[in-house]
Amino acid sequence: MSVEGLLVLEHQETRLTLDPRRGGVIRELKWRDWDILRPTPAAAGDDPFDTACFAMVPFVNRVADGRFTFDGHAVQLARNWSEDPHPIHGHGWRAPWEVLAAARSNATLKFEGGANEWPWRYSAEQSFELTANGLSLELSIRNLGRSPMPAMLGLHPYFPDAKHARMEAQLPRVWLTDSATLPVEETKTPAAWSFEPARAIQAVQLDHGFSGWNGVAHLRWPEHTVTVTSPDCQFLHVYAPAGRDFFCIEPQSAAPGALGRQPREVASVAPGERVGVRVQFSSGAI
Repeated sequence: MSVEGLLVLEHQETRLTLDPRRGGVIRELKWRDWDILRPTPAAAGDDPFDTACFAMVPFVNRVADGRFTFDGHAVQLARNWSEDPHPIHGHGWRAPWEVLAAARSNATLKFEGGANEWPWRYSAEQSFELTANGLSLELSIRNLGRSPMPAMLGLHPYFPDAKHARMEAQLPRVWLTDSATLPVEETKTPAAWSFEPARAIQAVQLDHGFSGWNGVAHLRWPEHTVTVTSPDCQFLHVYAPAGRDFFCIEPQSAAPGALGRQPREVASVAPGERVGVRVQFSSGAI
């Protein structure tokens, strides 16, 4: 652990820097001379949106007006980001995480929340394991309450050099959104938004959740590749803003807006039960 509270892990040619105190975020993930994820600028403050990756728990994306009902509980969540009127990305990304364990090439961080506006108390963990060419990360949540709890899990990684990046991924369906970026309708993915075959990530401006993902996305730059895999996630949110030097592809366990629709769209976690998702980032040279 550094003086700044950063945790640095290394394995062969892979290097990972974590920031437990500021949202349990990844600040840097490198393989050889390449950034697998967009590195956090040295002058960045405490905003997780400036980092390389953060965890989304116990919900992902936006909850419309912060309202939903689950198992008889009528929930009203407060706004948690000044630039959005709807609560977004859960709790963990803006809270300190505890270091449960740390070794040279692996670490586990823990965050406890709930029993407030979120009626259920829970414990979340991120387990990081470096590989020879990347990172395996498991995000999990355990229900510490006395009644079933909804859970949506996801990662929000940022990738660098959008100008030169290409992606290949099977994304058969997409959620169309309104002016507030809230999902309104699921439909077949238009050809103009398809990444079969591979195409430039900047070919179309996107901030949409895709469903039916097979858990594999291939990213390619002129000199290296990154493959993102997650057998536990059937949903991938793609954020490719115009005129920016980064983009995001976000593996998620449920579709955007699921909390505000049918309860069956999200996992129901029994008291004492634990559920999790695993995501792997693997890099290679061309």
